[in-house]
Amino acid sequence: MILDENLTEEILEIAKNLTRPMSYPRLLEEIINDAMNITNSDGGTLYIMINNALYFMIMITRSKEFRRGGDGKPVDLPPVELKSTSVCAYVARTKTTKNIADVYNDKEFDWEGPKKYDKLNDYHTCSELVVPLINHEQKVIGVLQLINALDPDGNIVAYTEQEEAICEAIGSLAAVSLSNRNMINQLQELLDSIALSFTDAIETRTPFNANHTRHVAQYCWDFAEFLNKRAKEGGDNPTLDENSCDQLYMAASLHDIGKMSVSRSLLNKADRLGPFIDRMRERWRFILTDLRVKKYAGTITDQEYVRTAKRYNDYIEFIMKVNTAGFLDTETLEKVEEIAAERYVTFDGDEISFVSDLEAEDLRVRKGTLTSDERKAIEMHAVYTTKILEKITFGEKYDRVRFIAGAHHEYLDGSGYPNKLTDCDLPIEVRILTIMDIFDSLTADDRPYKKAHDKEGALKILSAMVEEGKLDRTLVTLAKEFFETEPILDH
Repeated sequence: MILDENLTEEILEIAKNLTRPMSYPRLLEEIINDAMNITNSDGGTLYIMINNALYFMIMITRSKEFRRGGDGKPVDLPPVELKSTSVCAYVARTKTTKNIADVYNDKEFDWEGPKKYDKLNDYHTCSELVVPLINHEQKVIGVLQLINALDPDGNIVAYTEQEEAICEAIGSLAAVSLSNRNMINQLQELLDSIALSFTDAIETRTPFNANHTRHVAQYCWDFAEFLNKRAKEGGDNPTLDENSCDQLYMAASLHDIGKMSVSRSLLNKADRLGPFIDRMRERWRFILTDLRVKKYAGTITDQEYVRTAKRYNDYIEFIMKVNTAGFLDTETLEKVEEIAAERYVTFDGDEISFVSDLEAEDLRVRKGTLTSDERKAIEMHAVYTTKILEKITFGEKYDRVRFIAGAHHEYLDGSGYPNKLTDCDLPIEVRILTIMDIFDSLTADDRPYKKAHDKEGALKILSAMVEEGKLDRTLVTLAKEFFETEPILDH
């Protein structure tokens, strides 16, 4: 078969077109449009094989300006079962092309469907070319059905052997492209499911901030869409392309994965003393019991017993309040030091600290629940995030996920952690992730060691961090606009 030069160029252009990177819906569009154009067909239907049935994806009749489908989802019509007597089912079962010159004179297949369509739409189906889409594994993944080939004068003619061969070639190329796209989609779904599993694993390690990772990822995605929509409507603001949005969302979904390597007791430390509190209570009970022994033994007077027991009970009540207080002022810290210096001498002459050195260190925490060493241990989660993600091969599509996720605690002024990066090191994805991470942490109402801020309070803190040089001024300003209508996600 010898093709003329123009047709050869057209086929090569189709081949080039079908192998370009594109979305699944766009690929379906290209397949049916290219086949209809090169055969000058008036109509066409593209089916995709799903669970041993052919699902309608796109239906076109150009002369009737009829079109259904095209969004990548099946058309709302019953699928064609492979056991049926339709020509499409036969082609899918046998992997053979069928070229029908006139369907009304054909006795091999059931043409009830096309005849019903003709009657309802004042149409006449005549010639059909039905081609299986066979991929590189020799599996039929769909069927291409072309309807009514037209000659240059617009008359319906039969499909030629040349057109049949061309469409078979297009079908094979389309099938490989669709299979590759399906494989990419499956890999994407696999990666997304792994990220979701990691998110679940992170959030089940602590009863607090159980939805933090999901919230941050959602905020990042919605904010990126907000920026792009605003720019499209004429706003003067930064934007993110599709790949940057995907990388930001993936990084946000994995940004706290390093907490898998942090002690659960630290993650769940709801107050300053944490597990020390039970041991302290045992010691205090012993001291108060020993004090009564002294009274009964006559080594202290009743008045000394009452006075000392009251002081110790006051200490205990004070420590319980300090343990869960949000912020400790100077006067409170001085009282902590007074109690930390208290020593009790038992009836047997042993000396006991009312508060141990380690417990005193916890009680000296001015704000929050963590000592400086514990905070450093928690901050190591950013390092662990990078190390864990280094074990995952993300490929070119997600080549910046590891960096974005690991840098979510870095600040523009270099005061963040773990690497003290500055503004020139931090791309827009990191800046957005940092802002959304802080916002959700501030507004979370499921953390007993702090009071949740409302939206306005959280945004004021973000603004203050801008003035300190830590956060991006433009992005925080846009975040305020974004959160004007965006509700805080439920914790």
